[in-house]
Amino acid sequence: MADLPPAPDPGNAGVGIYQLLIIAKEHTPVSFHKSFFMKRQLFVLALMGLSPSLIKAQNQDSLKAETLEEVTISSIRASADAPVAQITVNRKEIEKRYQGQDGAFLLERLSPSIVSYSEAGTGLSNYGQMRLRGIDQSRINITLNGVPLNDMLDQGVFFSNFTDFGNSIESVQIQRGVGTSSNGVASYAGSMNFESLSLTQSEPFAELQFTGGSFNTLRASAEVHTGLMENRTAFYARMSRVQSDGYRYHSGTESNSLFFSGGYFGEKHALKFTGFAGRSENGLAYQAVPISMIKQDPRTNLISENDVDDFGQWLFQLQHTWRLGTKSSLVSTLYYGGAGGDFPLGSRDSTGAFTQFNLPLYNDHFGYMSTFSQSSDYGKFDVGVHLYSFFRKNLQFVEPDRIRPYNEEDSRKDELSVFGKWQKAFGKFKAFADVQVRQVYIDLGADETYLGEAPNIPVRDYLFVNPKIGLNYDINTHWQVYASYGRSGREPRRADIVGYEVNPGNIEDAQNPESVKAEYVNDIEAGLRWQTEKVALDFNAYYMIFENEIAPIGVLIDQYFYQVYLNQESSFRRGVELSARWNFYKNWSIDAQMAYLNAEISSYSPAEQDVVYENVSPILSPEFNGQLQLNYQPIEGLDLGVRARYLSEQYMGLTNDPSLTVPESFIMDLMASWNFAGEHTLSVQYNNIGDVLYYTYGVPDDNGEAAYFVQAPSHVYATLRLVF
Repeated sequence: MADLPPAPDPGNAGVGIYQLLIIAKEHTPVSFHKSFFMKRQLFVLALMGLSPSLIKAQNQDSLKAETLEEVTISSIRASADAPVAQITVNRKEIEKRYQGQDGAFLLERLSPSIVSYSEAGTGLSNYGQMRLRGIDQSRINITLNGVPLNDMLDQGVFFSNFTDFGNSIESVQIQRGVGTSSNGVASYAGSMNFESLSLTQSEPFAELQFTGGSFNTLRASAEVHTGLMENRTAFYARMSRVQSDGYRYHSGTESNSLFFSGGYFGEKHALKFTGFAGRSENGLAYQAVPISMIKQDPRTNLISENDVDDFGQWLFQLQHTWRLGTKSSLVSTLYYGGAGGDFPLGSRDSTGAFTQFNLPLYNDHFGYMSTFSQSSDYGKFDVGVHLYSFFRKNLQFVEPDRIRPYNEEDSRKDELSVFGKWQKAFGKFKAFADVQVRQVYIDLGADETYLGEAPNIPVRDYLFVNPKIGLNYDINTHWQVYASYGRSGREPRRADIVGYEVNPGNIEDAQNPESVKAEYVNDIEAGLRWQTEKVALDFNAYYMIFENEIAPIGVLIDQYFYQVYLNQESSFRRGVELSARWNFYKNWSIDAQMAYLNAEISSYSPAEQDVVYENVSPILSPEFNGQLQLNYQPIEGLDLGVRARYLSEQYMGLTNDPSLTVPESFIMDLMASWNFAGEHTLSVQYNNIGDVLYYTYGVPDDNGEAAYFVQAPSHVYATLRLVF
């Protein structure tokens, strides 16, 4: 080993690392100095402030710990051969597509039938939403290690609150349709389960990432990972900062986030803590822009440049895994989540005077879940229980008078749910059964002073029994076919009943438990899977039948900015989906994700109009949606790709007015990735190379004109990933 450099000055940040190098030089054999793995572990432990005596973990211990860690998500995920439409994407595949974009924009790249839009236009940061099979994001169950990420009262997820989340994900499973039972809000359109970065599967490393590109976009992240150490503990931590101007005017983002995970992994017990926290300041751009204004300037943003929200979200979970025997385990989790911040709403009157209202909200979410799993000659059983309380405070005041809100509401939601799952093989057949029971209570809350009367709003309660059953058949080692049926009931959001607040315009709806009823879906799925050395194909067909589907089809109460939600007539969605990969020639391959959707609502009668429309198409439900990516590896370590995305025309309204549609779009992207000097990577994405003006979401404005969120023209992002 070469002589060490002179010692740094006392107090210098390099002292700790220098002392570790001294220890390594004086107390380890020459073979150690030649081991890059061991040098890197010393470096990582120094960054974490841990003792060098922990540098060695036995392979056998690592294998046991890895198995224990995987148990924590197995009970709510579908197995690879389960009879549901699904795709599971590992960390390696995520890294190929990840440039720091928020969750919705990443998920769109991973699965058929997902369409996202970005309010800032960039597809990287600020607020955005996604739809699955044409169904909005509030009907998608989203979890991290089985813990809900959804806002329980309004049921959505805002990935902008905790940016760079995809950097700390080991895998994600996306289930389309009712799928298998999960924790939290109903799996109505589908579910998405994230698994946090594994603590025990990888070697120690430290990593830096830097992203830069169009719209003054900058992202920097730093993370360290110890791997499993001799004392059976392992730790991971990441810090990130993201900033971007956004494509549309004053739609920029400045955000910081932290992700931490650590645990002890013994012979029979594992205790793992996972937490994240994020804070974002976003220039607001939530209003769609009329096409007449887009033609004048596609970057138009109708929201005041003074409206910059300041919002954050955090989640902490403590998970205990107990291996009861060779074929049984018990996983129990305590968690706390929260979110809160300002949401300003400003405007100028005819004299030019500026007034800004602020609509802050604060959430607290406490929960417990436990799942017992047992394998025997009678099959594999999973039995789980989940209970939580979710509290929200909504305020309204005129800036800068923050201490005197004119409206203050406290609302709450409680839930107790249990599920049981069973699966067993009978020769080439594998049967699956699953039932979940959910009991839900919602207290809407109201401000008596603001209303000028006692609200007298009853607590709403809902009981759902959600059965699923399916069968899988192995034709041979390469082919599988499956079929399943599932039913799911979903309670209305608080926003479905009262919008943002309980006010004189909707108090009667709040007082009437039947004003918006629960909605239900019956989901029939069938598919086939084909797996060979060069081909992986997953094809499925589905038929979803809806009862009492909740939709914004009532009158618009202008003075209270309130759109009445009602239960609409019976409807269905049916279609086919394809996810495939084909290594067709040497270093060439094709990835495909394609979806066809046919959907109808039996009848629709606009509020306060004496007209009925029969067999109309639902809004924002494209008939065709697909992406095709051609990949080429000319030399080892260099990957090139071109991606084509197509989205067919979508209706904005249930009248199916042909003048109110989101036009079809066809977009091309280029990608390149270079692995150099070991594990370092430089990747570049050139999006929308044709500089196409396009949209993926739109609504009619108050004057009946088509309005859109413009997505970005040609733009480039580059990411440098350095691993030590």
